[in-house]
Order: sequence, then C-alpha cells, then structure tokens
Amino acid sequence: MSLFGSNNSAASIPSGGSGFTFGASQSTQQKQESQGTQGPSLFGQSSQQQNQQQQPNSNSSTMATSAFEKSTNLTSNTSSISPEGSSGKVLKDLLESASNLPKLDYNSLGTINLPLNELRNRTKLLSKNESEAGFTKAHYLLSGSGINAGDIEVELNNIRGLAPSSRQTKQLHELQAQQEQQQKPSDKPSQEDRLVAREAVQSPALTTGINNIENYLRAKKDENILNAIESSLVTASRDFDNFIAKNITIDWRVRKDHLKRSLGIPVKTKISPEELSKSFTWNQSQPGNYRILTPLKQKAGTSSSVRHFTREKFESHAKLIYSLNEARLKQLPFPIASSFEEVNKANQDLKSKQMADTWKVIANLTDEKFVKHNQEQAFYEDYQNKKDCISLKKRIVANSRSCLEKQFFDYMDEFYTKDDQKIPEYSVPSNINKVSHFISKVIGKKNGNEVSQQTLQVNGVPIWALIYYLMRSGLYNEAVQLTNQRRELFEKFDKNFPVYISAHVRNQCFGLPATLQERLSSDFNQTFQFLDEKSPNFDPYKYAVYKVIGKCDLAKKSLPAAVNLSIEEWLWFHLNLINEFNFDASSSLIYENYRLENLQKKVLAIGPEKLNASSNNPVYLKTLTMIGLYELAVKYAYENINECDAVHFATGLCYYGLLRVTSQPTDDLLTLNGSDEYEINLSRILGSYTRSFKISDPKVAVQYLVLICMAKGGKSTEETAKCHEALRELILITREFTLLLGELNEVTGEKSPGILEKQRSLIGLADLSSFQRTIVDVSASRCEEEGRVFDALLLHQLSQDYNVVVRLINQYVSETLSMSELDKPLLSEKIPSGGEGQSQSSENNFISRSKHIMGIYNNNSAILEKVSPEVKKVNDALLQIVDIRESFAARNWRDSLSALQKLPFFAALNSNDFVEVRNSAESLTSYHVALVRVIPSLLVMIMTSVAQLTHNIKSKRFGSFGGEKDELAYLRKIAKNCVVYAGLVQYRMPRETYSLLVNLESQL
Repeated sequence: MSLFGSNNSAASIPSGGSGFTFGASQSTQQKQESQGTQGPSLFGQSSQQQNQQQQPNSNSSTMATSAFEKSTNLTSNTSSISPEGSSGKVLKDLLESASNLPKLDYNSLGTINLPLNELRNRTKLLSKNESEAGFTKAHYLLSGSGINAGDIEVELNNIRGLAPSSRQTKQLHELQAQQEQQQKPSDKPSQEDRLVAREAVQSPALTTGINNIENYLRAKKDENILNAIESSLVTASRDFDNFIAKNITIDWRVRKDHLKRSLGIPVKTKISPEELSKSFTWNQSQPGNYRILTPLKQKAGTSSSVRHFTREKFESHAKLIYSLNEARLKQLPFPIASSFEEVNKANQDLKSKQMADTWKVIANLTDEKFVKHNQEQAFYEDYQNKKDCISLKKRIVANSRSCLEKQFFDYMDEFYTKDDQKIPEYSVPSNINKVSHFISKVIGKKNGNEVSQQTLQVNGVPIWALIYYLMRSGLYNEAVQLTNQRRELFEKFDKNFPVYISAHVRNQCFGLPATLQERLSSDFNQTFQFLDEKSPNFDPYKYAVYKVIGKCDLAKKSLPAAVNLSIEEWLWFHLNLINEFNFDASSSLIYENYRLENLQKKVLAIGPEKLNASSNNPVYLKTLTMIGLYELAVKYAYENINECDAVHFATGLCYYGLLRVTSQPTDDLLTLNGSDEYEINLSRILGSYTRSFKISDPKVAVQYLVLICMAKGGKSTEETAKCHEALRELILITREFTLLLGELNEVTGEKSPGILEKQRSLIGLADLSSFQRTIVDVSASRCEEEGRVFDALLLHQLSQDYNVVVRLINQYVSETLSMSELDKPLLSEKIPSGGEGQSQSSENNFISRSKHIMGIYNNNSAILEKVSPEVKKVNDALLQIVDIRESFAARNWRDSLSALQKLPFFAALNSNDFVEVRNSAESLTSYHVALVRVIPSLLVMIMTSVAQLTHNIKSKRFGSFGGEKDELAYLRKIAKNCVVYAGLVQYRMPRETYSLLVNLESQL
C-alpha cells in the first residue's frame, strides 16, 4: 500500500538496487516484471508487481526523495534509468517535484557584506547557538504528497503572530535588571515603561542592530589578534633570517654535494667529515661569537709539557711586559730582546738556551743596545713588503752572518784562553794567532795529514785555511791585512786575490763589482774546472774561499767534505752564497742566482730533524729566525719549546713590526694569506696564554691583552676591535671592575681611575669618553642582556653615565614591583616567628642598592645635572611606591590606602564624578611605561586595603556606629571607582588581576 494512501503500489526496484528508480518508463518496468525480480520498497514493505503506469505524484515523491540520498544510492539508482526514456520528461518531473519544496522569504533578508573568513566563522557560531532543529527530511516526504511545508509555516505565523525568541526574551530581562539596579527604590519603572522596553527589545531592527554591533566588535577583535600574531611571526622570521645571515657561515657547495650523496646522486668531489663540519660555522667576526680568551687549537701529538711553566718564569716575564707597556705609554725605547735574553740566560735548561740565542739574533738585528730612540714598529713597513724590500733582507742576511761569525770567534777565543799548552809562536793573543792556534789544534787533528798536504803551506802555515777561518770568524780586516803583508807570495800563484778580497770587504761581503766578478770567475774556472775533491791538486780551503768571495758555480752549493762543517757553518756558507744584493754580478741564468727565499725553502725542506740532530745544540728555532721566517719560528716555539716563550717571542717581534698578523677569525695559530705568506694569530695566542691566570691575576692579563693593538703597525681597526672585545670579555669574566676600571667613592660618588683607564692610549682610546663608550658601556649592556643587574649598575656608574643609571634603576624597580608578591617586603626579610628580620644590605638587594645610589645622587648637584628631569620624576614616584609597598607588607592598611590615593594617577578614586575617574584612567597614556607597569599591583593593593578595612569595621563586637557607616560608604565608593578604573584599563593588565578586583569588590 502507499505511504499516504494516495498510491496503491510502490515503484519496483531492480535486483541489486538500493534506492528508487528515476523516472523509469512503463516498458522498462514491464521488462523488470517479466524477469520476476523484486526488491524491497523504501520503507521495508514487500513490492507487488504492477502493470499499470505509476501516477505522477508517486513519481515525484520518488524522485524528490532519491535526489537527497547519499552518493552511493545516487550512483546505483542512476544506473536504473532506461536509456530509452526521455530526458525532457525527467527534467520536467524534477521541476514539478521541486515546486512543492519549502521556500524561504528572501525579500525580508538584508545583504551580506562579510569576507569569507568572517562568513565561515559566523556560520559556525550560528550553528552552535541554534536551539531548534529546523527543517528535517520530513518536509521532503510532505512535498511528495503535494504539501508545501513552507507555505503552511507562513500561514501559521500570520495567524498567531511572531512570538519573541528566547534570545530576545533574555535581552529583555537583562535590560530590565540593569534599569532596576541603576534606579533608586523609589524610582521603580511604571508598567508603561516596561511595555516600551519590551517593545524595544522585541523590535527586529533593534535586535539586528545589537547583533551587528556585537558581531562587528567580535570580528574586529579576532582580526586584531590575528594581525598581531601575524606581525609577530613576520618580525620573528625576519629577525631569525637576519641573525642567521649575520652569525652563521654556510658553504652551500659542500652542503649541496652532501645532500646529493645522501640521496644516492653521484658526486664527483669527495667530502671528508672535517670539510663537512667546517661548512657550517659561526661567523666569528661578530662580537661575542669569537672568544679570544679560550685555548688555541693544538696540533695532534703536542706534548703537554710545553703548556707548563714555573711561577718564577711567569712573574719575570710579566714584569718585563709591564715595563714594556709603561715605556710605550711614555714613548720611550725599551730593549725587549735583550731583556728577555737575560731572563732566559738565568735558566740553565736547553730550551732556555735556545730562546736566549734566538733573542740575541733579534737584539743584534734591531741594534737595540745602541739605539736611543723609540723603535716600536720600526720595521713594519719594510717587513710587510719584504719581497721587494732589499734593505731589510740585506740587513737580515748581514746580521745572521755576523751572529754566526761572532759565535764562532767566541768559541775560538774560549778555546785559546783555556788552552795552557799553546805553541810559542801563538802565545801572543792576536786574532791571527788565535785562528792559527785553532787550526793547528782542532782542524789539524781532525783532518790529519791529507788535508795539510792538499792545502798550500807557507812556512808551515796553511795559508788558505787561515784566510777561510779568518773570514769564518768575521775577521775580514785581518784577512785583508794578511794578504797585503804576503802580497809577494800571492803574486806567485794568485796575484789577483788581494784585489778580490779587498773589494769583497769594501762591499760589505755582498759580492764584487762586475769586472772583478768576471775575472774571479775566470780564475776559479781555470783552477777548479777539471778538478774534483779526489784530485791530488785540489785545495779544499782555496775552493771554499773563492766560493764565498766570488759566489762562483752556484749550481754546486756545497763545500768540500774536507772542510769540517757544523750546522752553523753550513748556514753561514749559504748566507754568503746569496747574491741577490749584488746587481752588477747578477746573472740571467736561474741556477746562477741564489736568493734568501731559496735558502728559506732549503731550510724548510731539511726540517727540524736534521737541524736539531745534536741533542746538546738544537738550532732549528735559531735558524728560522736568522733567515727571516719569524712566523714559523713562533709556531715552532709554541709547539716544541714552551707556550710562555712563544707568546713573548711573538710579542717582541710584533713590537718591532717583524710579524705578520692574520685578520681571519680562526683558532689556528698559523695561517696563509692570499700571497702565500705566513701569518700569526696574535690575538688568540695572547688570549689563550692568559686563560690560566686571568681569574687569579687580571691585572697581569690586562697587560698582555693590551698588546693585541700592536699588531699591523698599531693602526689596524680589526686588531683594535679584537683587543677591545678581549678586554670586555676579561671584565665580564673576572668582575674585577674596581681594579680594571676604577673605584667609586660610596659617599661622594666620585671615581678614581683603574689600570685599564690609565693605559687607554695603548688601545687606541686616548679620549676618556670614547673609552667609556667602547669598553665600559658595551660591557654594561652585555650585563643587562645576561641579567647581571648589579654589575650593569656599577659599570654604568663607572662610565659616569648617571642618566642611564637612573633609567636602569627605574626599569628594574618597576619590574620588581610588578612581579613580586605583595605580601612580602622588598627591603627586609620576614623571620618564621612573624617578626621582621634585619634589612638586607645594598650588596644583595637591588631595591636597597637603588635607594642608596639615589641618596648619593640627591646629595650631589653635579650628578643630578646629568640626570634628565623626566627620568628623575619617574624614579621619585617608584621609590615612593616602594615605601608604600613596605607599609602594605606591614599590614598598615589605612596608611597604605592614604598614600596610594595621593599618587597622581589615583587622585580621582575618591571622587563622586565618573568623568573624573575616566579622565584619570585615560591619562595613563601620558605616564612612563615603568609607572604604567605597576598600576595592576597598585590597584590590587587598594582593593585589598579597602577589603581589610571594611572587614575590620564589620567584625567589631558592638557593630558599626554612624561615623563608621560613613566610612564604609566611603570605602565602597573607592572600591567602585577602583573597579571602574580597572575596567577602563583592563587591556593593560593581566586578566586574572581584573577578575581578582571584581571578586574583592563583590565581597564588600
């Protein structure tokens, strides 16, 4: 049977179908009936075979209902439509069915002018607040029988009239309650007023307006919140990107290859783990990222013994550094190399001997014992251009040669003096006799008769050996004198030799004029061209003399084996072979030229193993210094001698300008620049050295860190910045502000200078204001960032920036007042028994310290002149609030309330005029943020005081008298104004504070 009795049968459904057929034709249905298949109807009733055509209403109901079924039913039912049916008939049936669906009256609705986000939010809000279910699927069933539920609803509303909704009724009750609360008991509204109010609330226009305003405010609030969040995210993202770009260095090529390799993409380059780790590094050029007072990177296998030194050695070297800085302050000469030479001579160990010999080379090079003027950075310009500066290279070679000659002569002189069995003809202590005695006693015994037979003997004296060792010991004038005295002898076999040696000595032993050079080379070739060391006519000493004077046959840079060579003698011989300073005798052939750089490469190729072959006389460090490889000498001393010696050796070299200093922010001691020149990381080696005593002896550490500014001629902004950063790091680590920066007089506030301030001219800060701004103020700012409030206050006072001191006091006092618990005192501690403990001192209590400082400033007009009136006014108000807090913590409710009402921003709390309260709240925008920050806690103090006073009055045993009733009314008025005041500024305070105020007011 039909659902509503209008149809006698339900539409048949094909086998396997799950919904209704869409307009199936009669022929299709008959085909389905002939197949004998039946399916369940929509409501579980059994289907009957029908031969007659279905009525239109039944078809409409079927189509309308199935149109709102699930998508799965829609798909299965669509498949049941016969392709032979007319599509026009299907559309016509759909339109007829849709005409019975309920329709809304859209003419009474206004336009929607909302963005999509707001429209979505409004829809969700309405769906949550909808109390009625609205239309359900039942109206589709009604429409299937030709009944339009929408028309029926409109007719019913017209008959009985539109009753107010529950929301309108609620608004009516709220409005009536507000009117009753605001009016006095005698001014109760009349019945007519209630009817007018009811009509106003029931007015659709008024209700729509109220809803629109609420929705607008809610949307505006949400929009502001979202905009604030978005702005914060954008700002944070931009700051993060800037921080990354500024502080982090990334090698994207290495990271890209590593990513490809991890994804299985073949990469040609091979990336080591070290290279990968170095591809992501902190930008150490930024202050704070590059720690100078940290250990240097050590070479693997370096002995720990090179890091240790005795206290006596530390103190003796530190005294010399202090004397050096004092001399620099007065611009006086200081013999730093000679001073350190004497200090190392006092020690008998082998390493100290090496350092003493090395310092002696530098002392002779700079000639500091005889120079009477200041030589700081005297060689800087020449050394930076050493490749092109012939004069400095010539000076280095001449000095090194002279040192070796002086050392050899001292050895011969000592041997001659100690020998008691001298030959009678050598008993007269002349230089020639000393050399002759050395040849007879030492060389003759070592070489035997073979060499004596090979070299020329004149009256039993080996003449060529005598000339060679006279030159070897630096006795060139004696050698010239000897040749001139024996000129008749030389005329027989070498008539030109006296001319050669005289010209050689006149030319400072750097070569011969071009004409003489050609003649000497010709004589050398005629004598030795067809001879070798094994030839019976080969004279090894004559060969050596001609090689030294004429620098002949430089393709063979070696002496005969018969000439006993020590390491020093080998070095002396090669220094004499250098011919780059004799331009007249220079050759176009490469192998005929021998430069200082060639000797340096040869020494580096030999290495310390061979040059330190003698365990009693290692000379590698001395050799590096003699050939001008000062940076490598510092590195060798640091890794093999002692860190203390290396640091002071680098200091001495830098003092004279004989040290290249790197600008790279690296932890490596030695680096290479773009010109393949070695550079020393002076700032790091000095900072690393101070790590062991920077805490115990900060005064000494300052003396070393000041030396950083000597680098690069003392005019480098990069090295000066490193020095300033190191000094600030030392100040913050040690906290020895009094010793380093000065001491404050606790009574007058005046300051006496510290060590660093006295030596500020050594760090490029001769002006006191620039010193305070660069060193003290930056250190104070770092303390503020790290939360070290007391240190920041002291540093700002030391920089005499009193306005900043008061501003900082205001900031931290305001934060303390706004964040501390109200029931705890700020200046004293409560003891468990409930009494008051002793007041905390200004050393451990910031509030006490602030009051102490301001007490000093108030008594010093010179200091007050440097404090701005606005900052001072804020400070006075905050310190007044501190006193009020102490009174409040002591439970003096009446005094606290009275003092709080005297504050300028609470003057209107006892007023009867609401406008004055509002103006007082609005005037907060003109106050400093430090005062505005404490407003919430002050409001809580007011309400708490009012609540406590009210409770005390009400809890009296005999009730309240007339005066006390007036006081209760007065207190209620203050409480009411306080809540109103808080409501006007509630966006400036935490939500829980406002809730607390409302709760306290409700309990009165």
